[in-house]
Amino acid sequence: MALWDDIERALIAWRDAGCPGIGTVRLRVTRRSHTYRIGDTPALRWEHRLA
Repeated sequence: MALWDDIERALIAWRDAGCPGIGTVRLRVTRRSHTYRIGDTPALRWEHRLA
């Protein structure tokens, strides 16, 4: 899957969520990963696993 497809899906989900502002971004940091989320929209959640 192309990177642009992921970006497009995230943009559509963000618009569908009402274009939430930067103040709605949440970050959870653990030893194993960093998880980013915008509101309660599952499509606006990303996890970056650490090596």
